[in-house]
Amino acid sequence: MKFSVQNDALQKGISIVEKAVSGRTSLPILENIFLELREGQLKLRGNDLEIGIENSFPIESDSVEGSVLVKAKTFSNIISKLPQGKLDLSVDENNKVVIKGTNVDFDIHGTATKEYPVFPTIDSGSKFQLKVGELCDLIKHTIFSVSFDETKQFLNGILIENKDGHINFVATDGYRLALKKQPFSLSEPFSVIAPFKAINELNKIIQSLDPEREVEVTVSKTQIAFKMKDFLLVSRVIQGQFPDYGQVIPSETNIVFSVPRKPLLDACERASIIASASNNVVRLRFENEALTLEANAKELGDFKESCDISRIMGEGTLEIAFNVRLLLDVIKTLTTDDIKMSFNNELSPGKVQSISDESFTYIIMPIRTNTYQQAEKKEEVQSTASVNG
Repeated sequence: MKFSVQNDALQKGISIVEKAVSGRTSLPILENIFLELREGQLKLRGNDLEIGIENSFPIESDSVEGSVLVKAKTFSNIISKLPQGKLDLSVDENNKVVIKGTNVDFDIHGTATKEYPVFPTIDSGSKFQLKVGELCDLIKHTIFSVSFDETKQFLNGILIENKDGHINFVATDGYRLALKKQPFSLSEPFSVIAPFKAINELNKIIQSLDPEREVEVTVSKTQIAFKMKDFLLVSRVIQGQFPDYGQVIPSETNIVFSVPRKPLLDACERASIIASASNNVVRLRFENEALTLEANAKELGDFKESCDISRIMGEGTLEIAFNVRLLLDVIKTLTTDDIKMSFNNELSPGKVQSISDESFTYIIMPIRTNTYQQAEKKEEVQSTASVNG
C-alpha cells in the first residue's frame, strides 16, 4: 500500500475511529486501527466488538491499494506530532509502515489484516433520517441521566423509540428521568436501548458538523447504526426491558412556578458548596413570589439564598428537598430564560420543563429529610421513590 495524504485529514480520521478502539482488551488485535485503500478511498476503522466506527475520505492519485493494521495509540501520537502538510505513507510485504513528513521519517511495525474482526454489517430494520442538529439536541437533553450501575444494564443507555408521532429519547438512573421528543413521521414502531458509549462517542463526533446535515439511522433488534457519506457507527443495543417511564411522569400537577434559570443556576452552584458535605441535599421553599434555597452541613455550616419567582398555578407554600447535582444537570442543559417547575406535594416527583417548549420533560425524585437538627444527629437522608420502581 502506498499513498499521500494531508496531515489534517488523516488526523481527523484517526480521532474519529480511535473512539471505538479498545484500550483494555484480552484481544491485542483490537488495539489497532484498520487502514484500507481501495478505489481512491482511504478507509479507517476501529472496532471493540461492541461498537464499530468507520471513516473514509478520498486519496490523491498515483496510490497503491492495500490494507494494514497499526497500533492506534502509536499511530495517533505520530500523526498528531508531525508537521502540517503532505505525508507519504507506504506499507511493504512485511507490513512495515513508513511515514514520511517534512524532514521526518517513522518506520513502525504493522500487522496483517486477516485476523482483524469483520466489521459489523448494518442489519435490515427501521430506517429514517435525522438532521445532525436534531440528533445533538435529543442526545444533549437525555445523556446526562444515564445510569452507570452495572447491575442494571437496561439503564446503561438511552431508550430510542417511535411512539405517538414522535421519536423519543429517554434516560433514567432511578433518581431522575429525562425525556426529549422530536416530531416523527415514520409509522413503523421500534424501541431499542442504545448504549451510553455509542451515543456518547457519536455525540462527540457530530458536534462540529453542519446541523443541517442528514444522518441515516437504522434500528434493528440487535443493532443501531448511524451513517453519513464518509462516516458509519454501528453498535450493539442493550437487551432488556426499559422501565415504564410513563408511570413516573405526573399526568397533572397542581402547583406550578416560573423560575428564572440563571439566578436559580447561580444559587444552586453556591448551595452545592455546602451541600456537597451533606449528601448534596438542598431544601427549596416555594412561596408566591420567592424561592428560598437552604443547605446545611455539620462540618461546614449553613447556606441560604432567595430569588424571585412567579406562581403559575396553585396556592400555599411548598417545601421540598432535592439532590442539588441532579438539579444542576437539568438547569445547565436548558437554555431558556425561565423554566417551569411543577409539583403535587413535597413527596411526589418534581417536573422541570422549559416555559416555551414542552418537548423536554425532566423528572426528579424528592429526598425525604429530617429537620436540620435531626439530620445533624442522625444524618438520615433517603430518596422517597425511584424512577424504575
